[in-house]
Amino acid sequence: MDEKREQIAGRILDYLQKNPDAGDTLEGIASWWLGLQQIDISVSEVEDALNSLLEEGLIRRHRAGDGTAIYRISSR
Repeated sequence: MDEKREQIAGRILDYLQKNPDAGDTLEGIASWWLGLQQIDISVSEVEDALNSLLEEGLIRRHRAGDGTAIYRISSR
């Protein structure tokens, strides 16, 4: 994982550890959890970090009834 992706992934995990019941879409995570306007990252970089966390089993993704992906902390 590159340094920027690792930083973003760390911020996502920090948020989830503080808010274990949280779950949101890619756009919600980028806007609300990370506050994109405050740091220099793009939605695609957030998506890359989420994919890395999924591969590591640290978070999980499920689909809402309309197909929207929702990300949450893994229960393991």
